[in-house]
Amino acid sequence: MMKKLIYLSFLLPLVGNAQTTIIKPSVKHPTAFAIVTDNQTYANTKEAMHLYKDAVEADGLATYLISGNFKNPDDVKLEIVKVYHECPTLEGIVLVGDIPIALVRNAQHMTTAFKMNEKSFPWPESSVPTDRFYDDLHLKFEYLKQDSVNPQHHYYKLTEDSPQHLNPTFYSARIKYPEKKGGDKYQAIAAYLKKAAAAKADKSNKLDQVFSFNGGSYNSDCLLVWMDEEKAYMENFPLAFGREMGFKHWNFRMRHPMKYRLFDELSRDDIDVFMFHEHGMPTGQLINDELACTSLDSRYKMLKSTFYNAVVDHARKEQSTDRVRLQMQEKRHLTDVFFKDLDNREWWAADSAHYADERINTIDLMSRNLKTNPKFIMFDACYNGSFHEEDYIAGQYIFNDGHTLVAQGNTRNVLQDRWTIEMIGLMSHGVRVGQYNRIIASLEGHLFGDPTLRFAPIEENTWSVDMTVRKTDKAYWESLLNSKYADIQSLAMRMLADLDTNKTLSGKFLEIYRTTPFNTTRMEAIKLLSRYKDGSFTEVLKEGVNDAYELAARLSANYAAFNGDESLIPYVVDALVEHNERLRVQMGAKKALSLFPKEKVRREVDAFYARKDRQNEDDEKNRLLRGLEATFAKDAKNHTVVMDMNASEKKRIAAIRTVRNFTFHPYVEDYLNLIRNESNPLEVRVAMTEALGWFTQSVKSPYIVSELKKYNHPSLPEDLRLEIEQTINRLTF
Repeated sequence: MMKKLIYLSFLLPLVGNAQTTIIKPSVKHPTAFAIVTDNQTYANTKEAMHLYKDAVEADGLATYLISGNFKNPDDVKLEIVKVYHECPTLEGIVLVGDIPIALVRNAQHMTTAFKMNEKSFPWPESSVPTDRFYDDLHLKFEYLKQDSVNPQHHYYKLTEDSPQHLNPTFYSARIKYPEKKGGDKYQAIAAYLKKAAAAKADKSNKLDQVFSFNGGSYNSDCLLVWMDEEKAYMENFPLAFGREMGFKHWNFRMRHPMKYRLFDELSRDDIDVFMFHEHGMPTGQLINDELACTSLDSRYKMLKSTFYNAVVDHARKEQSTDRVRLQMQEKRHLTDVFFKDLDNREWWAADSAHYADERINTIDLMSRNLKTNPKFIMFDACYNGSFHEEDYIAGQYIFNDGHTLVAQGNTRNVLQDRWTIEMIGLMSHGVRVGQYNRIIASLEGHLFGDPTLRFAPIEENTWSVDMTVRKTDKAYWESLLNSKYADIQSLAMRMLADLDTNKTLSGKFLEIYRTTPFNTTRMEAIKLLSRYKDGSFTEVLKEGVNDAYELAARLSANYAAFNGDESLIPYVVDALVEHNERLRVQMGAKKALSLFPKEKVRREVDAFYARKDRQNEDDEKNRLLRGLEATFAKDAKNHTVVMDMNASEKKRIAAIRTVRNFTFHPYVEDYLNLIRNESNPLEVRVAMTEALGWFTQSVKSPYIVSELKKYNHPSLPEDLRLEIEQTINRLTF
C-alpha cells in the first residue's frame, strides 16, 4: 500500500497545515525527491519552480513540492518527515530560498576537525550550521533558542541518547542566494531553477572532462600527495584518461598568480567536474603562496612589503607611524631611503594587488561577472560553503550565467588529512551527485544547487536507484564486490558494512584490501575496517602504513595513532624512517608514536636501526629520538596538568581538551580514575568523560565502555551521567 502512494498521480495539493502546502508527484518512479521552499520564494519563483519539478520528474524521480511559512527548522522537518513516511523511498531533498538554518551544538565529533570550546566562545561561532538536521532522521535534537540577531538561525543540541554517528536517511542540498551579491534574489533563484531544468534535457553527457587543482600550503605542499592522487583519478574518471586530453592536474607552483588561468579553465564550455583542493574562508580561496624570491630584486620587494606592512600594523596600536618606523629602522639597520614609499599610494595599490592575486574572492567573481561552467565543483577547503553567511564562495559559483549546477563545500574548518575524493567516481556511473554526497557526509559538508544532477553512465546501470531501493539487499551488494570498477566495489563494501550489525565482515574486507587491484578500493577497505577495531583492523594498518597509494599510507598512520595497538609500533617506525619523502605520512607516524608507551617506542627504534644499514645512521637515529623525546616530554607535562588536583579548573580542562586530538592510550586508566574521583571538580570530570568519547578506534574502547557502564548510575550528577551516556554511545558504533 505504501508503495502505491509513490506512483499515484496527484496534482491537487496535500494540505499539511494552514500555512503549508504539499504538491504531490505527477508521475510514478521507484524513488522520490522533495523540493522544500518558503511561501515567499515559491510565490516569486512559481513558474521556474514547476519547470524544475517537471524536469526532475522527467529525469526519473517522483517529485514533491513543499512550501510553507516556516518559523523554525522543526516546522520544516515535520513536513519532510510527513512526506518520508508516505514515501519511504524518498532519496533526497533540496531546500530552496529562506529555509531556517539549524546550528548544532554538542556534536563536534561528527565534524572532521571543528573543536571550538562551546562554553568559552559565542554560540554563532561555536555551533555548526548543518542540514544533517533535516536529512539524517536517525539523529535526535533538543531545541535551545533562536538567534537574537538573525531570526533564520536556530540553535539545537544533539541529545546524549541520540545515535552519535552520521547516517543520512536521504541526501540534501541548498539553493540559497548569497545576499551580498545584490540584485533580486528571487529573480536569481528563478534563473538558477530554469538553468537546472534545462540542463536535464542533455542525457548523453558523460563525465570525461575533469580538472583538479591543489592550492598553496595544502597538505604541507607535499608533491607526492599531489602526484599520487592521479592514481585515484584514473580509477574515478576512466573516460577522462583517453587519447585526448580529458584530465588536467594543476598545482599552484606552475605560475604566480594562477587564478587568471583558473578563470580560463572555469569558463570552458566542456568541463564536467572541477576540484579545488585548497585553504579557504567564507568569501575566499587561497590559490598561491607568496612568490618564491629567486632574485635580488624579488627579495628586496618582499622585504620592503614585509617591513612596510609591519610598520602599519604596529602603528594601528601605537597611533604613531613615524615612531614605529624609526624603531624599525634602528632595530633592522634600515635607511630613510628604504621607507621612501611608505606614504606612496601607488606603491600600496601595487602591493595590495600582488597579494590579492594570490586569492580568489567573491568580489573577483562578481566584478568580472565570471561565467563558471563545470557542472560540479568541489571546494574541500574550510568555510567555502558557509551558506549561513551573507556571502559565500560556493553560492557565487552556482548563481551566475554559466553552467555550474552543483557545488560542494563546508560551513566550518575541515581536516586536511581526510579522503576528500572518496567514491567521487560514482558520478562516472550515472549516480546522482546527492547520492554520492550522502555516503561521504560530515556535519559541516553540504551541497549547493541541484543534487539530482547526474552524468550519462559509462555503461547502463541502476546503481543510483539501487542505493535507495535495494540498500538492505545483502546478496545484491555481494554480487558487486567483483565489479570491474573501483568505485562500485567500494560502494558494495560500504553498503555491506552498513548492514553488518553483527560485525562479521572484517575478515572479508581485509581479504579485499589484499586482493583488489584498485588503490581507492584498498583505501575504502581501510576506512571500513576502522569500524571494527579488531585484529583485521590492526593487520590492515600494518600493511597500510607502507601502501603504494600515499593517501592509504597517510590515513593508516593516522588510524594507527587512534588505534593504539602496540604491535603496530615497528610498522609505524618503518614507515617514518623509510618513507620520509611522504610529508603527511611522516606527520601521522610521528603523532602515532607519541601516543604509544615511550620505552616501547624507543626499543623499536633501536631494533629498526639494528636490522637496517643506513647512511649516517647514528645522526639520523639520534635526531629521530630527540624529536620523539621532546614530544614525550611535552605530552607528560600536559598529563601532569590533567591529573593535578591543585591546578586551576581552567588549566586542567584546557589540557584535557588536548586528548580529543591526541588519544594517549597508556593514560586510559588515569583518565578513568579522574572521572571516578569525586574530589575532582564536576566540570573536570565531565570534560574528561567527553574526551574519552574520542577513543572511537582505540583498542582500549571496549574497556572504556565497560568501565563507564559499571560506574554510571542514576545518583551521579546529571551532567556527568549524560556525558557518560553520550561517550558510551559514541564508542559502541
